[in-house]
Amino acid sequence: MNKRISFILVFIAAILLVSSCRSTRSALKRPLKEYGFDYLYKKMLENQVNFSYLSAKFNVVYYQGKKKTDLRGQFRIKKDSLTWISLSPALGIEAARILLSDDSVKFINRLNKTYFTGEYKLIDSLLNTTLDYSILEAMILGNELTEYDINKFRASIDGGLYRITIQERRKIRKYLKTNEISSKVLVQNIWLNPDNFKINKVELKELGDDNRKLEVIYMDYQEVDGILLPEEVQINISASTPIDINIRFGKTEINEPLRFPFAIPRKYDELITSP
Repeated sequence: MNKRISFILVFIAAILLVSSCRSTRSALKRPLKEYGFDYLYKKMLENQVNFSYLSAKFNVVYYQGKKKTDLRGQFRIKKDSLTWISLSPALGIEAARILLSDDSVKFINRLNKTYFTGEYKLIDSLLNTTLDYSILEAMILGNELTEYDINKFRASIDGGLYRITIQERRKIRKYLKTNEISSKVLVQNIWLNPDNFKINKVELKELGDDNRKLEVIYMDYQEVDGILLPEEVQINISASTPIDINIRFGKTEINEPLRFPFAIPRKYDELITSP
């Protein structure tokens, strides 16, 4: 794998850094009351994260096969609009900056003075998984995929958690981009904490393809202004070389207006966008 692809993979790891929250307590051993899908889905929506702006600092350990990388950084989010990420080595100045929007990904590598601008479909091909901005933001917040419909669903109890399975998820027509006729069909499994109906774990894959899978396990959380936000997250990507990411969040602020500076220096070289 050449340097271009390797760095883009690090960049995607950074995209997935910001995920949601899980109870610090282990799954309860007491018998759980059985609820139907409609009740559990409603309770999950009631406990979603709602905000205008959010920022946080973090430390991340990134594994690609046997290769390990330690990074630190910060992210900023404007809900339903932008996600901005800055990455640095454990000790050092900024190494990379990322800006995500609904239709594009932008990336600056300050170490080798290169940049990348493109669409999410390139990331799909490199990571062998399924991503778009709405999925990424939902993962960041631990929220429902509001831009996708719901078909063929069921609810169950699994290991002391409530489990929601949605067998068919397609992007709702009004959210399709210009010239986009249809979206991929996704299968989603969600495990809910029975105490607070927050998401403990999410598994997302394409229908009929178990090799294209994204798994996010939401571990410790913190309360900020009455809202549960992430403190530690584990992300697993089923790529040709498996990718595992562990993130621990630090200082987090909510609903403070933010800036999203992103400018590509003139002397930087553009990375080739084809895989």
